[in-house]
Amino acid sequence: MSVTLQSKTNGKVDIETHRQQLVIDLQKKIEDHGDNWQTAFLETVSAWPIENEHVYGETFHYFIGGEAFNWKRLAERIATQLAEEESTILPAEKVFEWVESSGVFGGTPEDEFRRILGVDGWRAHLNHFYGVHIEQCLIAAVQSRIQKSRYSSGMPPSDDASEKAYLGLYEETEQDLWELFTTENADRLYNLIAESPDETRTIALDEEFTYWLFKRRIEYTLAPQVAAETQRGLDMMSQIDTAHERRTRMLKDQNGGALLEFGLVRTNRPFRKAPKSPTRGRERTK
Repeated sequence: MSVTLQSKTNGKVDIETHRQQLVIDLQKKIEDHGDNWQTAFLETVSAWPIENEHVYGETFHYFIGGEAFNWKRLAERIATQLAEEESTILPAEKVFEWVESSGVFGGTPEDEFRRILGVDGWRAHLNHFYGVHIEQCLIAAVQSRIQKSRYSSGMPPSDDASEKAYLGLYEETEQDLWELFTTENADRLYNLIAESPDETRTIALDEEFTYWLFKRRIEYTLAPQVAAETQRGLDMMSQIDTAHERRTRMLKDQNGGALLEFGLVRTNRPFRKAPKSPTRGRERTK
């Protein structure tokens, strides 16, 4: 997304005007060249002038920690505007379906996706991929390993596998980490925290928490272990994705080929390079 556009606008009115013009331009491009509407849509995403918004009675939080860009959440925000305006040029349902079913790059080649987002947008996208998606998969992988260890020892499943996973990865309980996170970010995330029902987390707040955990983990961990844990998260994402595709095929077979279901984020090809991390740190006990 564009940071320069935000700095060039003068006040809320100009931002809203520019945002509206982007949607108008998007629909005109699609009218003229409708065959490749996804590229036009991604160009609109890249040019969007502000970070997070509360519009149409909903908070669209797509810039996590000021560093990680969830482009699909922004795409949903634009699609919501198309729905409100009852656009026939680009029906909102078509966009929502694309967002749910396409991969990390929106079904476009990686080099094209990278070109459209630009250097800053691409880096922010990778921050979200590794810092949110893969971090969530890493936590799930550790939980799975704990449960499998119990199974192999003839013990029943454990209710505290999640707690043990947090202790193993971050050396603190999830509750203690959550309290520290909300304290440190109370001012920046005041509205987001206030919107969350008691004892629950919105998706946006959970992504903020996960990205905060990611940054905390790589800060205090040796680079080789960060790389190994990143690979573990990537492997778990692949397992989850494979299981989801198998289940989707089964459901389609049972429903005559029709299925409307949440689509997991998938890569067009696997990432194998771990993100840069500090060379200093300490290796945690596995």
